[in-house]
Amino acid sequence: MVFELTDALAEAISKALENQEKRFLVDAQNSVLQEEGAGALADDDRYYELPSWDSADGFSLMEEFVNGLHSPLAYTDLQAVLHSGKGVFRGFKDVLKRYPLIERRWHFFKSRALLTYVNGWYNSLRESWGLEKLDSEPEETEDLLQDDFTFSEWNFNEDRQDALELLDQAVQEIGAQFAGDAALAIGQLWKMQFDWNVQEQKGFVCKTFAGTCAGCVVWSPCPQKSSKAVLIEGLFVEKNCRGLGIASALFERAVSSLKASGAQWIIIANTFIPDLMQGMLNRSGFKQVGSTWIADLLGDLNALQ
Repeated sequence: MVFELTDALAEAISKALENQEKRFLVDAQNSVLQEEGAGALADDDRYYELPSWDSADGFSLMEEFVNGLHSPLAYTDLQAVLHSGKGVFRGFKDVLKRYPLIERRWHFFKSRALLTYVNGWYNSLRESWGLEKLDSEPEETEDLLQDDFTFSEWNFNEDRQDALELLDQAVQEIGAQFAGDAALAIGQLWKMQFDWNVQEQKGFVCKTFAGTCAGCVVWSPCPQKSSKAVLIEGLFVEKNCRGLGIASALFERAVSSLKASGAQWIIIANTFIPDLMQGMLNRSGFKQVGSTWIADLLGDLNALQ
């Protein structure tokens, strides 16, 4: 008996797969799930067994999610749980509670993965029924970044102190790799650059809906009063919010705004560039010249060679 995999039925099957205590069947006649038992036995006509899903599949899904994380703190803690050898599933949930934004992304990731799996199973049934396969990828229904954060233009009076706190956080992380005056020197250089042209600073700020600053990007003309060249004085993301795409979202807004204003050159100098950010700069058309990264918004970087 042919049945339609409605959104409601697909969602119910996805949830049922994680239930390791009960077994369910699809009642094709009524397009609902029914617990297996007297009067409901798999016969591949009215009652269909659900696709197999066990704890090993669940563990593999958690591994896939964690391996794709770019949030260092959450990644480290979740990896420790996955390799703990006992109480993995409970430990995984407990760690996620400490990172609400990562937890939200896990539920979205798991939901999409399970729906894709269920859709693939349903396509196998359709093939046995002599019907064409359907698209097995669920539609994107959520922009997690926009749902979790707000983006606004830089306001010196309102946002400067938050930005300085993010700068101090970054300095402490980098400075932990050095000793004594070396760490202090790094911090002083960053702050000197951040403060050199405060009267003309522009940028964007990312905040949680609770009003907490999650990140910012700030720039100003370089040389002062220039209409063609700007110096990125800071691109910072709060450590618990990293790996969520905030840096990329801020940077894309900065580049779009600068293009619209008629700027040509974007310069990033005298700062530490993490590996992930280097990839973003390369994709955005920046070229590394010594310790400086520079982009020509008019597209003629040959002049730098």
